Amino acid sequence: MYRKLNRTAERIEAVLRERRAAASVVGGRVLPGFVEMLLRPEPGTKVSQVKALQADIALAVGNSNIRIAQSGTHLAIQIGRESRQPVRLTALMSQLDQTPRYTAVLGLAEDGAPLLARLSAPDVAHALIAGTTGSGKTSLAHTALISLCRTHRPYELGVVVIDPKCRDEFARAVERHLLLPPARTPDEAVSALAKVVAAMERRVAQLDPLPRIVVYVDELADLCQSGGAALIDPLTRIAQRGRESGIHLLACTQKPSAKAIGPLLKANLPLRLVGRVTSIEDARVASGIAGSGAEKLTGAGDFLAVAGGRTIRFQAALPI
Repeated sequence: MYRKLNRTAERIEAVLRERRAAASVVGGRVLPGFVEMLLRPEPGTKVSQVKALQADIALAVGNSNIRIAQSGTHLAIQIGRESRQPVRLTALMSQLDQTPRYTAVLGLAEDGAPLLARLSAPDVAHALIAGTTGSGKTSLAHTALISLCRTHRPYELGVVVIDPKCRDEFARAVERHLLLPPARTPDEAVSALAKVVAAMERRVAQLDPLPRIVVYVDELADLCQSGGAALIDPLTRIAQRGRESGIHLLACTQKPSAKAIGPLLKANLPLRLVGRVTSIEDARVASGIAGSGAEKLTGAGDFLAVAGGRTIRFQAALPI
């Protein structure tokens, strides 16, 4: 592996020299989903020059799955590994001595450490999971919810599921924590959200409301389009005021644009978990930042977590 990393570094440096964008490879590491090479551009070399050579670098290293991103004071060239070992939630949780209260387990971060999301943190309170079909967004949502249910009793954590295609195995996995039967139609969703908003209003004066409630919505954009304001309005109220009442929103969609789900709702979903998307513009819309590189992710659980000014690449754990 050491020899292979050296050859890869030499090929990358050769491409950059030939294209007059000289940079030195100053480090490399093998991570769960990809190999990362750290670059230090030479004086006079612009970051944009290096990023523009992504296709040439991919050809030189013999791998089309190349993503170039900022990593502190360096540039990171991330080269997808052909054989990725699946990450399983049960095995991952067994590695943790103790999971902090109201913290979801998401998967393995790019440094090989478990990636967690603490619901009480302001930049994590509500999450939007976006990606194309096959990106693994529904599986990631199930992983997050099942991990929470495994570490909390029903009086501590309740779940409301709004999912037109709610799978029986997932419903069984969170059954003890369900506050309502899964809502599968827009009318059922409107009824469920009305009850959540009523609970939120009752809780305003409570210092430590229990149970904390996670409202899980799959196919968010399609649901908003079919249900209109009757669905968008209560979801927006929950996103704006839910955290102080111990209520959190976890939503999945292929179409995370403000036009599809409403600008206020989108603006109040601070944690973005972004899987593979089809274009640079889709990557910007989903992550809320430019140059995330989400269009270069490989799918099947390869994700970016974007929150609080940080971007972390991770392999989502399977909910088993």
